Amino acid sequence: MSSKHIRHIEPYSPHAATVIPGSFVKFMRTCVLWQLIRFIVINIRMTKLILKSHH
Repeated sequence: MSSKHIRHIEPYSPHAATVIPGSFVKFMRTCVLWQLIRFIVINIRMTKLILKSHH
């Protein structure tokens, strides 16, 4: 049996196969107004789900 050396992959290199977020995605992740809107939408969805389960 031969032992193969495991190569370490540098993060954010082309070989890492990770998706690097673009400028729009970075903006949406840090925009407080967008996060507030998403928070409200998710809470409305959860409230509707909870109200359906009580009937």
